[in-house]
Amino acid sequence: SRMRGDILLLFQAMFLFAVSVPQVLFCLFLLCFASSTARADTLLDHLSRYEGVWIGQFTIHSTATGYTESFPVQQRYWWEGDQLHGLAVSQRDSGMENATSITYMKAGKLISEVTRGEMKDSYIGVLNKDGLLWLPSKMSRATDYQIFESFVPVEGGPDKLMTEGFDTYVYSGGLAHIVYKGELIR
Repeated sequence: SRMRGDILLLFQAMFLFAVSVPQVLFCLFLLCFASSTARADTLLDHLSRYEGVWIGQFTIHSTATGYTESFPVQQRYWWEGDQLHGLAVSQRDSGMENATSITYMKAGKLISEVTRGEMKDSYIGVLNKDGLLWLPSKMSRATDYQIFESFVPVEGGPDKLMTEGFDTYVYSGGLAHIVYKGELIR
């Protein structure tokens, strides 16, 4: 099958280019994940579930330093043409923060551009049956940063939007991960 051929090529590339095993395993994960992705129509159908106002809480935690912070978050999503716009506001220990996003299809890929202050980051979304995985558009960071979002039905109530992910940062002891967890309801 096509997937077996892709996997064989991946292992050949690993030996030819001395790619590390974790990099190959990550590529295998993406290959399997992407093989279950849906067409653009299905992606847009999935994105339509975001529309509305979501309120809840996020928690970030660093296992390296023991730092934990939980804070309230409100996110609002709406459509303008074929682009899903978003606004997120959170009340952190350091003060009020906000971010905006624009999510759209480009050349068959799901792209989200997120702006926080002067910083603008771009992500690629991969949909599978369980939710949406967001990876940095700079694939060299794909093992350093990932966010997974899923909708969880709640019996007798509104769906929950669950977020889990991690980011890598440098601190005095070396590299560390911050883990993100969020739970929002509409």
